[in-house]
Amino acid sequence: MNPRTRAYVFLLGLAVLLFVINMVRTRRLQERYAILWLMAGLGLTVAPLFIPLVDRIAYALGFDYPPALLLMLAVVGLLLILFQLTLSLSRQADQIKTLTQEVGLLRLELESDGAVAGQDPQADSPAAAAEEAP
Repeated sequence: MNPRTRAYVFLLGLAVLLFVINMVRTRRLQERYAILWLMAGLGLTVAPLFIPLVDRIAYALGFDYPPALLLMLAVVGLLLILFQLTLSLSRQADQIKTLTQEVGLLRLELESDGAVAGQDPQADSPAAAAEEAP
């Protein structure tokens, strides 16, 4: 690999690391999501140092074109990030469903308590207050 290309890849890795660290520092990215991005930035940073080793590993694994190994590793890394985000999304969807059901049960309980106490459950609504106003 050309020394200029190695420098670009190294600088790109440093930029990714600094960007992710800044996003975590400013609380715009949670730590659990930052781990894989930090690993990607670290990989980009150290990859230029180990190009001969990567070439030997690629040829040993049967890759005729060593950068194809790096591309495959990048795709696997992105799939891991996608999988992590999908797990988080699924967990949050379950939590939203549970919270919605609990709110519905609490509303039903409040309405039934109001009816038992002899109050009209609709009397506390803003529409009822607006109707009573002169």
